[in-house]
Amino acid sequence: MASEKEFGAVDGSSILSGFWNMLRQEDRRWRNTRRWLVQSAVWLLLLNGIVVMVLYFDSNVQVGVEGATPGPVELFFILMGSMTPFGVMILTQNDIVMEKQSGTAEWVLSAPLSRESFILSKLVADSAWIVAVLVLLQGAAFDVILIAFGRQAVPVVNLLGGLAIQGLHLIFWITLSLVLGAFFKGRGPVLGIPIVLLAFQDLIAEFGRIYVPWIPLLLPKRLPELAALVAAGEPLYSAVPLMVATAWSIVFTLAAIWRFKREEF
Repeated sequence: MASEKEFGAVDGSSILSGFWNMLRQEDRRWRNTRRWLVQSAVWLLLLNGIVVMVLYFDSNVQVGVEGATPGPVELFFILMGSMTPFGVMILTQNDIVMEKQSGTAEWVLSAPLSRESFILSKLVADSAWIVAVLVLLQGAAFDVILIAFGRQAVPVVNLLGGLAIQGLHLIFWITLSLVLGAFFKGRGPVLGIPIVLLAFQDLIAEFGRIYVPWIPLLLPKRLPELAALVAAGEPLYSAVPLMVATAWSIVFTLAAIWRFKREEF
C-alpha cells in the first residue's frame, strides 16, 4: 500500500480531482519495478522470437502479405493480434479487483480522489505502458530483425500506422478488463470472459452473420488484419472496425466509471 505522502493536496470538488497524483502512483507500478523489463523480455522472446525462427528456417518468406505463405509483416501482426491480448488480460485482471479485495480502493478513495480519476488513471497508465512494451518496442525490434536477415525494413510511416491500429486493438482489451473489474468482485469473470471472446470470435462471427451480415466488422479480430495491410502499404478495405473498436473502448470506460461510482466501500 502506498504511503499517504505520495498523494499531494488536490481540489476535491473536481470530477477529475486527484487524477495526476493517482496517475503518478499507477506509473510507479511499472516504472519503479521490473514489470516493464520482464514484459519487454517475455514479448521479445514470444513474438519476435517466432519471427526470427520463421525467417531462419524458411528462406522463401518474402516481405508482404501476398501468397499462400504469410510474409514476415503479415506473420508479425497475426502473432501480435492473437498473442498480446492474452498479455493484456494477465496484466490488467487485478487492476480493480485486487484493489477492492484488499481494501486499497476504499483507502485511496478516502483521500480527495474522484472515482472517475481512479478508473481513468489506471486506463491511461496501463495503455501507455502496454502499448509501449507490447506494441512499439516489438515493432522496432521487428524492423531490426528484418534488416539483420537482409530483408527490406518496413517503412517507418507504414509500420507506425500498423502499430497504431494494433495499439487500438489492445486498448479495446484493456477497457474491457477495466469494465469487468468494475462489475465483478473476483478474477474469474475478469479473465474468463475476454478469453472466451478472443477464442470464439470466428464462431461468433459465423453464427451472427446469419442474422446480422455485418457483425464480423463489429469484432476486434479485424484490427490485426487492418494493421498488417497498413504496414504492408495496402489500402484499408474498411474503416468500420477502427470506429467500432474506438466506440467500444469509450463505452467500456464510461460503463466502468458508472459502475464504480455505485460501488459501496
